[in-house]
Formats: sequence, C-alpha cells, structure tokens
Amino acid sequence: MNDAFCMTRGGSRLTPLAFFVAFGLSGTAMAADGQALVLDATNIDSSALPVADDAGQIGYTVESTRSSTGLKLTPRQTPQSVTTITRQQMDDRGVQNIEQALETTPGVSVSKSEVGGRTDFRARGYSVSNWKVDGLQFQGGSDFNSGGNALNMDLYERIDIVRGANGLLGGTGDPSATVNLIRKAPTRTFGGSAYATYGSWDKRRLGADLNLPLSEDGRLRSRFVMTQEDANSFRDNQSNRSRAALANFEFDLDDATTLGAGYQYEYNKVVGAGWGANIPIWYGDGSKTDLPRSSNVAPSWSFGEYITRTAFGSLAHRFDNDWSLDLKVAQSTSEVLNHRGLAKVNSTSGGNYGGYWNQDGSGAVLNGLHSSVDTTQQSAQIDLSGPFELFGRSHQAMVGYNDSRTVAWSPEYNCTMIGDGISRAGARGCQFRANNGLPISDWGNGVDEDYQLLTSQTGRHTKTTTRLQGMYAATRLSITDPLSVILGARVTDYSATTLALDGTRTNQQNNGIVTPYLGAVYDLNDTYSLYASYTDIFNPQTQETVSGGRVEPIRGQSYESGIKGAWFDGRLNASAAYFLTKQENKAVLADGLSTPTGGDAYKAGSGQETDGIDLEVAGALTPNWNVYAGYTYLHFRRVDSDGRSDPSHLFKASTTYRLSGPLERLTLGAGVTAQSNIRALSSPAGQPTNGVSRSSTDVNWSGYAIWNAMAKYQVTDDTAVTLNANNLFDKHYYTRYGFYAGAIYGDPRNLALTVSTSF
Repeated sequence: MNDAFCMTRGGSRLTPLAFFVAFGLSGTAMAADGQALVLDATNIDSSALPVADDAGQIGYTVESTRSSTGLKLTPRQTPQSVTTITRQQMDDRGVQNIEQALETTPGVSVSKSEVGGRTDFRARGYSVSNWKVDGLQFQGGSDFNSGGNALNMDLYERIDIVRGANGLLGGTGDPSATVNLIRKAPTRTFGGSAYATYGSWDKRRLGADLNLPLSEDGRLRSRFVMTQEDANSFRDNQSNRSRAALANFEFDLDDATTLGAGYQYEYNKVVGAGWGANIPIWYGDGSKTDLPRSSNVAPSWSFGEYITRTAFGSLAHRFDNDWSLDLKVAQSTSEVLNHRGLAKVNSTSGGNYGGYWNQDGSGAVLNGLHSSVDTTQQSAQIDLSGPFELFGRSHQAMVGYNDSRTVAWSPEYNCTMIGDGISRAGARGCQFRANNGLPISDWGNGVDEDYQLLTSQTGRHTKTTTRLQGMYAATRLSITDPLSVILGARVTDYSATTLALDGTRTNQQNNGIVTPYLGAVYDLNDTYSLYASYTDIFNPQTQETVSGGRVEPIRGQSYESGIKGAWFDGRLNASAAYFLTKQENKAVLADGLSTPTGGDAYKAGSGQETDGIDLEVAGALTPNWNVYAGYTYLHFRRVDSDGRSDPSHLFKASTTYRLSGPLERLTLGAGVTAQSNIRALSSPAGQPTNGVSRSSTDVNWSGYAIWNAMAKYQVTDDTAVTLNANNLFDKHYYTRYGFYAGAIYGDPRNLALTVSTSF
C-alpha cells in the first residue's frame, strides 16, 4: 500500500480500511463515558492522490454537482442523497446501456414487465419517472412509449441520481429519484479512444470517441462518438442490435462566453421481445413450473424497436462578478414500434384468466400486440447563479425557468392474427389475449411457424400534448461558519390534453403549484456534516383511466436527514441517511378494466408511505483502490393495492485495485448486487385451478446475490485488455416474479473481453 496515502491518529498509523470502519462508527460516536469521541488530525500527501478530469470526475466520485438544487455543491454540501456513476465506473463494469447503469446504482432496484420492453426502475418504494439529459427534461422511461430503451451510455460522461423528491428543478417532485445524464462534451486538447468487445452469446461491440479541436487555440472544438453492437441471447429466438452517434461542438465567442450545439442518434432493436413475462410460474394444474432459462415462446417476427434523435444547443456566459448565465435548449424525437407476440397468461372473459401451459405441451395461447408512438419533446432552461455578500458573509443564489412541451402521436391499427387456417381479429389497441389469440400446438416446440400478425393503419390516431413549465429560485445562506441553509421554491404550471380516436378532447390542468424546498447542513468538523431537507411532492401521472383521462397527480411530502463525510479533498465521500416519504393518489390498476384504446386502465390508489435508511460510500481509498457501495433498508408504513415490487434490503458494491511492483499493470475488481426476498403479488392473474384463475395470489420473489469480477491488464500505457465476468457463480434468479402469473429470468453467467486503446 502506498505510504503517502496512510493516515496518522496520534502517533500510530491508520490504514485506509481501518479508517473506513472508523467512519461507520464515529459519525455520532460517543466514548464509554458519554463524551464525544475526537480523532486527531489526519495528514495526507496530496501529491499521490488522483486528480479530477475535465468533467470534474475523480475516479468513482465527483468534485461537485448541480443535479439536486441547481447550485454548484460538493456531495458533502448537498442536503440530499446523490449518487454519481462516473465514466470510470462504467468502463470498469462494462456498462453500456441505462439498465446496466442503474443496476449498479445503490438504492435503485429493477423490475421488468417483459424482455426488451417495459423496465421499472425503483427507489425508496416508488417508480422513477423523472429523467433528464444535461438538466433538461427527457422522455427517458423504459416503456412502450419513451426513448429510455435506446439510451446508450457511450454517449454520456456520467449519471447523477438524486434519491428522494426533486421538485425544485424538475417540476415533478418524483418521490423516488431523478436521473440526470451528463452528455460527453468537447475539450481543448486532441485525444480519443476506441474499443472492441466480444462476449457470451456472440456479443460484438465497437466504439470510438474522438475529441478534436477545430482551431489551433481550441476555441472551436468538437467531440464525436460512435458505437454499435450486435448480440444474441441465452433466450431462444432473441437477439439485440444497437447503434449510437454523437457530434458535439463548442465555440468560445470570447473569454467569458461559450456557444454549444450538437446532434445525437440512438437506436435499439430487440428481436424476440415479448409482451409480458415470458415464463409461467404455474402449470394449468396449479403446480409450479421449472423451465430452462432459455425458454422463450415468442415468434421470430416479434420485436421492439426504439429510435431517438436529439438536437441540442447551449449558451454560457461568465460575468466579472463570478455570476454565470446558462441557457440550454433541446428537441428530441422518439420513434417506438412494437410488434410483439408471446405465449403467456392473460384475460379471457368475466374476470377470468387463462392460457396456462399444461405439462403435456398443450394449453398455451399466442398473445399479440402492435403499436407505435412518435414523440417530440422540446425543452429549454435558463439559469442565473452566483455568489453575493450579505452581513459580512458570502452566500450563493440561483434563479431559473424551465419549460418542456411533449407531443405524442399514436396511430390506430387494424390487426389480424392468422395461422393454421384460423383468423382472429384484434381487440381495441390491436391486442390479442387469451380469449382471441391463437392456440399453440406444443409450447415445447415454440410458436407454430405459419402464425403471423398482420397490421394496417386506419388513418385515425390519438394525440397527447403535455406542457410543464415553471420558475424556481434557491439560495444557500452561510448563517455561521459551520451552518448553511438552502431555501428554495418553485411555481409550476402543468397541462395535458388528449385527443382520442373519436375526436373527444380531454384536458388535465394544474396551475400555480408551489413546491417549497428547505435544506440545512451543519459542519461538525473538517470531515463530517449533519444535514436535513424537506420538499413537497407534485407529480402528474400519464396512466389513463377507464374514460381515457389521466389519473390525478400524486401529492405528498419528502423528508431526509443524515450525516455525510468527505476525505482526501473530496476524493472519498460517504453518507448515512434516514428518509420518510408520503404520497397520495398513486395510479394502480383498475381491476382488469381497459381504456378506450384497449390499454390497461388505472385509478387513483390509496397512496403509500415509506421510510428507511440509505448508506453509501464512493471514491478512492488509496491511489490504487477505488470503491463504491450502498445499502438501503426500506420499510413500507402503508402500501397501496398493487402490492410490493421492492426488496426491504438492497446492497450493491464494487471495487477495483491496481496491483504494485511486478504486477503494477494489472487491475483486479469484484462486486455484488444483493437483495432480500419480496413478498410480492401475482396480479391480476394468480395460481390456477383447472387452467383458470380468478384472482391474485401472494408469492415469494426470492432474494439473491449476484457477483461479478473484472481483470484489466495494461499492455502498454495506451492499450489495455479487460475481462468482465457477470453472475460469476451462475445464480438462478428472477428480474420479475408475479406479473400476470409469470416470471422473467435474470442473465446467466456471461463473459466479455474488451481491447481498448487511447491516444
């Protein structure tokens, strides 16, 4: 271990590991006699520490972030739980899409509805619905209508995840978390990198990243990123194809003003994607199934395709008094096409559910879904921020305005499913369920080859226009040397207008919604700080009711308090937090009813109330040793009728260590994601009797621990070879259990070998 990074307590040396343990015990530690336990001064040779890159990243942590309050604050100064997944973390773990990124994020759990479709990212007991890119609102949800399934991490420098409500900046006080992706930006110096990956199931991925100054002094500069991937899967009939490109330009008009503009393209297509969970939990006789992980009774023509195109621009000006003005604009266009088929359990009639598989190969019914949505979102934000003097002390202030307008256009289709001399017409929304799908001859042999889903547009469409705008302001007041207080408020206007297929127009509007924010940080000493924060929750919902309108917005409150620590000039950060969230009106399924377009109908539920604990550490323990880890305990004080999709205990950790001496070119790493079991609900279909179920069934979604490992060898100063192993011990586990009496297996053990070079 590098002596320069060892610490002293009194006259004895304290190793980094012992120091880390000491943090866990000393935040509010008291000696046996009741007196505060005081550690002696720590001496560090800063010349051995890693330095921040152009994006402010220091290994596994960051110097500062604006994602929580809009003010530029260090992690320790921010009175909320903020996690950053840095570029180095993503490279070390082989993270290439948003799902992989959030699977590594402390405090965030993942629940799927189907393969290659809807993925529910959850934090603190609630779904994540607030997505941003460079601080601007973005349609980033991973569902049938948004562009999240196309998000390619090669285009982004890092991801900030603010857990808890963030209504000050977002306009929607999402009680779970806000995900803010920071796009790669050009710098003044020439450089770049490229990589090639080959992995399990014939995964092939190529990527290149070039930073190119376009003038000798770097005032005009550019950044180009390109990536592509083709891969098969452990599941039958499944493959994946993705493409992405970024062109980002910046021009310094003068020493204080920078103009930016760019364009990016993201594409992802999953063949063999289903509609719903692809493995039944029970056979028709009510007994449990035990099917191979490769099982996927989906036709060869089933797919989900996602395309997002984004044009963006910015203007930044730095005034002589250290104030700055930032203007950002973007327009994103998402095209989503679903043409899906899968043998699964679904509704029949009269509140019954059928399509359960029998052990002799009979019973399965091919379900189908066809839909497309084109969405255009225009977003803008302007912020003015800087320091000011008052009563002899220096403070910070910020005022801003943001606006987003989203138009979603969805055509109506005529659909017919044919095969084996049978022709079936689709129900509303071009859906085929257990009552109008096609029976499969033998599910063990897959979908009958002559089955097809034929579609044509009728010329009618639905159109939904959503507008979210608001003004906000915040100030960080330095009350005393150890105490700072953040006061903020936002006024939001929200409207959503839907034009139905029959021309009926519905409108949901909320104006003048005030969202207060209050935070306080008290520095105990140079290392530790106590903090607390409060904000309201106001979150409009997109789910439709039986009449075709929107479920009324979520209302509630979010509280958080805890202790934070920072060491080595902010290169290692840790926190311990208690949180409490209350919300009302959360949308829940409306007892199997449908919307006018044939989708699942929702209603306002009884609401939820959760509290719990978040523990997290991220950064460098030594110049050669990076770590990030997080543990969340979640307690449901009140649960709505949809049941639970969240573990009570969630632990994630990852670490890398670069060896010394003759093995100094070798870096080894390991990590784990572990969660406790979930007392879930198989809803709305449950365990059948004689091939039919009529109600939900309580189920146990088993807990698991998934280990990963990596080894990187630096062949030269510029070229490295990295081996990543995921699910190292080949654990059988589920990424969903109980949705329509179905389940989805997690990935088996898989390997990926990457050769990368920089210049």
